[in-house]
Amino acid sequence: MSDRCVLKSNGKNGIAVTGIKNMEGIKYFSESQIKLIRRSVKQKAEIDIQKGKIAGVKEWMVIDLLSSSGLRVSEAADLRCGDLRIRYGESEVFVRNGKGSKSRYVQIPDSLKKHLKEYLNWKKSRGEPTDYDDHLFIGQRGHWTSQAIQKIVKKYLKALNLYENGKSVHALRHSYAVALYRREKDIRAVQKQLGHASIQTTLIYADILKEDIQDQLKGLWG
Repeated sequence: MSDRCVLKSNGKNGIAVTGIKNMEGIKYFSESQIKLIRRSVKQKAEIDIQKGKIAGVKEWMVIDLLSSSGLRVSEAADLRCGDLRIRYGESEVFVRNGKGSKSRYVQIPDSLKKHLKEYLNWKKSRGEPTDYDDHLFIGQRGHWTSQAIQKIVKKYLKALNLYENGKSVHALRHSYAVALYRREKDIRAVQKQLGHASIQTTLIYADILKEDIQDQLKGLWG
């Protein structure tokens, strides 16, 4: 089993963050890295709003969605406005066509629900279509593709010195799964959220817990 940990630093503010871990082939970001990525993209969105630009607003929405729901990049690209179940008493998104052509509901936190509501209102204010089958993310040439979202993630990872070849947008999904499992150790919940057909696929995240056990063993018996 490989367990790599590299100390990186953001030159602008001196924040030290733990590097990408690679355990049993699963590549994911540490909690401090995810927070750094999210904070950086959100700040870009706030600056763009002040300047009357739109790129940062859309980029922050897609990064928040990916890191707060664990959706596959293809699922995020295909998400429609009507797939957002964010009315009173609802906090979920509907994946119409997941892996294996299977649909599912994914529960989302209140913070993402609020952000999605604000984003829909922002789209409406700009005259963007928000009907049931209209894509959530659109550009000048139509709705965003998986490749377009991958480029956005890659851009920010490079800016933060976090990018390594092969460790990009899908690592956000793995990071979500690791964080979700560590909260309650509920592997079934992780399976349901990720849309895994087999629990065996999801169990890899339970194995990652080995590093937590090692932390607890440090200093045992002096």
